[in-house]
Amino acid sequence: MGTSETPFKLAYGTEARIPVKTGSPSHRVINFDEISNIEGLKTNLELLDEVRDKAVKRMESYKEKTKLYFAKKAKIREYKAGDLVLRHTEASDPTNQGKLQPNWEDPYTVKEVLRPGTYKLSYLGGTEVPNTWHGARLRKFYQ
Repeated sequence: MGTSETPFKLAYGTEARIPVKTGSPSHRVINFDEISNIEGLKTNLELLDEVRDKAVKRMESYKEKTKLYFAKKAKIREYKAGDLVLRHTEASDPTNQGKLQPNWEDPYTVKEVLRPGTYKLSYLGGTEVPNTWHGARLRKFYQ
């Protein structure tokens, strides 16, 4: 979850006490004052939105750090229209796999860059290949 708050506190504004701790004498149980407890619960409810906002910010920060960590490992492959590329066989035909099967197939021409990382391919004869292809499933072809 990426936050230090419990779901109970995010929902109700205060921490829950488990039944085992309720029966055992602790500083909190011995010095219990019902009036100050009610005031404290009201204060917790008033601050609940702030606690939730902090939890959301911590979650966003955690997601951003995770994204940056994995983005460092990603190889960004960019191609231009007209580049020759090979297509990964697993992406084109998942049933045709095997230890001795080739990993890459046919040189194709990048026909169009739809957006960064997404490409439309064509065979060398000019016929368009169905579907779009992700750059991670393509490799530059050198003649």
